[in-house]
Amino acid sequence: MRVEKRVYKINTEYVPRPEPRVEAITGYVSEIFCSVQGEGIYMGERQVFFRTAGCTATCNWCDTPASKVEHKRCAVHAGKRTPVDNPLSVPQAVNATLAVADAFGPVRTVSLTGGEPLEQKEFLLEVTKSLRGQGAKIYLETSGLEVEGLRLLRPFVDVVSMDMKMPSATGESHWETHEKFVKWLVGKEFFVKVVVDDNTKIEEIERAAKILAVADRSAPFILQPESAIFLGSSKGVEARRKISSLLDQGQRVAMKNLFDVRVIPQCHKVLKVR
Repeated sequence: MRVEKRVYKINTEYVPRPEPRVEAITGYVSEIFCSVQGEGIYMGERQVFFRTAGCTATCNWCDTPASKVEHKRCAVHAGKRTPVDNPLSVPQAVNATLAVADAFGPVRTVSLTGGEPLEQKEFLLEVTKSLRGQGAKIYLETSGLEVEGLRLLRPFVDVVSMDMKMPSATGESHWETHEKFVKWLVGKEFFVKVVVDDNTKIEEIERAAKILAVADRSAPFILQPESAIFLGSSKGVEARRKISSLLDQGQRVAMKNLFDVRVIPQCHKVLKVR
């Protein structure tokens, strides 16, 4: 009996998966409001803040703990405070952001903040592309822990504010992730910020500065005093004095590796605005 020989071929033709409809992509938002930028080199600029909900970082000085977790509703401050059910679709998020911009305008810059916005990278990507299409300037505030999220959003972001996380603040080492993250910032407008509290070590500031120096020695490096201690609402005078000393020493140490090292507090805490 003759057995027919069969030849099996692997189909190597690439068949792209259909992209999900934008309306089907959703994300969790904490609040959307207008205020002045309180940190870094754009301090004082009027911005719309798009604050996402959810953050896995474990900073002991977190000043937005309510945004670390997902809630059933978010707050949209467009003239009046309006609760909106979570999760939001992309069109909902964009329309709410534009409504806030119209209510408090003229304002052009949208700050993507959190929480950690890059933990919802697909949602944020579509929101960002749509806002850019409406003429918005995109300012991203991030912990520098979500490398893939940055890679995805990089083409659509104008300015990146990276907050390096010190082991003394989180109880974890993120140095390797920060090194990878900074490499993706090269060629963009960006700056790096380190929050200095009474537990910060000079060696941590030095290492952060060296990581930045490998990528771009001219990028601004911000030492930001932890506000609750620095403004006298917690831990007392000795802790404040320790921070002042750390800021002085840390700036001098960082300047050995970088050209632009600044000490800048949170101005929105001084102004008592959100």
